[in-house]
Amino acid sequence: MHHRTDYIRLRDALSRRQKQRQRLAIKRRQCMIEQWFCLAEGYVPRKQWVTEKSQDWWERIVLRCWEEQDWLECFRMTRETFEHIVCILRPRLERQETSFRQPVSVEKRVAVAIWCLATGSCYRQAKDQFGIGLATVCSAVLEVCYALETELLSKTISLGGEVGAIMDGFAAMGFPHCVGAIDGTHIPICAPGGSPEQYGNRKKFSSILLQGTVDHRGHFIDVEIGWSGKNHDAFVFKNSAICAAMDAGTFIPGNPSLQLGGVTVPPVIISDGAYPLRRWLMKPYGTHGETNAHKHFDRALCRSRNVVERCFGRLKSKWRCLATRLNCREENVVAVVTACTILHNICEEHGHNSLCHMGDPNPVLVPQEEEAGLEPDRSHLEEGKVVREALATFMFANARQ
Repeated sequence: MHHRTDYIRLRDALSRRQKQRQRLAIKRRQCMIEQWFCLAEGYVPRKQWVTEKSQDWWERIVLRCWEEQDWLECFRMTRETFEHIVCILRPRLERQETSFRQPVSVEKRVAVAIWCLATGSCYRQAKDQFGIGLATVCSAVLEVCYALETELLSKTISLGGEVGAIMDGFAAMGFPHCVGAIDGTHIPICAPGGSPEQYGNRKKFSSILLQGTVDHRGHFIDVEIGWSGKNHDAFVFKNSAICAAMDAGTFIPGNPSLQLGGVTVPPVIISDGAYPLRRWLMKPYGTHGETNAHKHFDRALCRSRNVVERCFGRLKSKWRCLATRLNCREENVVAVVTACTILHNICEEHGHNSLCHMGDPNPVLVPQEEEAGLEPDRSHLEEGKVVREALATFMFANARQ
């Protein structure tokens, strides 16, 4: 009986293999027949080169019918600003036409990227919206982000020659001789495969840190992007380029100083309690404040430093991809976030800094607390205390006049 069962199984297996060979032979014959017809009678055209998609929304509605308010709501900028960006990026994004098909225009590729960054939509929604393939959407977003980083980063995010205007702006807020406010915020990302704990933070999600330094208007003058969210804000700061440049006195042109009661006060940047005190980095006294001058200093610093928190709120309300988990590979995260900060500065420079229907989300800021697990640099700490005391005395004396 067992031999009979084994025989039946073997027969069925041989039968299946024979049928599989027959199907493969039929496919080979069909391929040979198609090739023969191609050689004998000419080219046999394919049924379709690409799947037909609707071009109606972008070409007929957006380009022909949309008004400025429509552009502001969906692209966070006017059409004039959009065309200005396209003009700058065109030499890098232009593609050569071939005999097979026309390339996707630079305007459409830039629009796809800005749409995805602004709305936070997934790539599948964007492909249906613009009538292009999924792979084209993915490549367009990354190409535009890298082009923005290459062409506009140094031109857009910099101190420039506006040091005097920035100092006047912070002085009007109540803090003199200040050139910027610094803080950090978490950018949620998809946990990289194999090591989700590498970017895990105290909030129990994966993120990278965006350390931003802004002027009195909320424009970025420096960004540090890419550190894991598990790092403390003070650690990121001490390893950042702006810290090294300010220590060397090369970040601010001319590095103008101020004499207050025999103390030389360099141009300062203000921060919260999470940052280490330096002669050029002012943080509040907090619980260590004892006098009325110290309390006045803390109030003025808090009022002036609020500009960076409002900047992060506007950044994430405009570029919604930063408010949710970034849908890109680990190696492309920095380019995408950098592109958003560049577009933020461009939009604010052109006056597109308020959208009445959009509420500023609460940015996931790094907690305001003292440095944890970092050995303080005593020389920097003592110099910072001297400068802070001189500023506090000067500000309190001016407020009483």
